[in-house]
Amino acid sequence: MSAYIRPLSIRDLDQSAAVEAAAFTPSTAASREAIEYRLSVCPELCLGLFVPEGTEDFAAAKEQTQIPVLAASPDPSRNDALVAHVLATKATTRFIKDEDMDFPPTWKADPAAQYDVGHKPEGKTIGLHALAVLPSQQRSGFGKKLMIAYIEHMRENGQADRISILTYDNLVSYYEKLGFTHYGTSDCKHAGVAWQDLAYEYSA
Repeated sequence: MSAYIRPLSIRDLDQSAAVEAAAFTPSTAASREAIEYRLSVCPELCLGLFVPEGTEDFAAAKEQTQIPVLAASPDPSRNDALVAHVLATKATTRFIKDEDMDFPPTWKADPAAQYDVGHKPEGKTIGLHALAVLPSQQRSGFGKKLMIAYIEHMRENGQADRISILTYDNLVSYYEKLGFTHYGTSDCKHAGVAWQDLAYEYSA
C-alpha cells in the first residue's frame, strides 16, 4: 500500500506535533498541549495522511490521484510516517473565534466536561485549525488531496453543517478552489494575525 488517510489518535501526538512545528511559525503553530487536547477530545475531527514505514521515495504517493481514507492503520505494528494533518474542533458560531482556538487549562481533569473555550461537541461548525504539510513535501499535492478527502469524510459522517477556517490573505484563493467561500477579515486576533474567514457550507 502507498499513502493513506486515517483519523488521528493520541498515539500520533509526537508526529503531529513535529509536523505542526515544521509547517508553521512558532507564533501560529498549535502548541503540543493544544494538539494533545484536540487528539484527546475530538480525534474524529482530525485526519492524517501517512506513507508506509521505510518509504523514502514519495513519488508513488504523489502519483495517487485519490488517497483512500481508512478507519485505522492497516498495520499498527508499523511506524508509518505522517506527511500532513488536519486538526479541528467544533464551534457553535459560523466563524472561528478566539475562544475556539484555545483549550481549557484544566481539561485533563475532566476531558468530557463543558468549557467556555475549545471544543464544543454540540456545535454545527467544524473549526479547522490547521492544514499542515511537512515542508519537504509541500507543493506536492498532499495538502489538496487531504483537504478533499477531509471535506467528503465529514460530509459522509454528517459531522456538521459547515467547515470554517482562518487563513492568510495569500491562501484565500487556494481554499476557494476547494469550494470555500471568502467572507472577509476575521474578528479573530489569534497570534496577532489579520486572518481571513472562509467557510465550506454543506447545506449550500
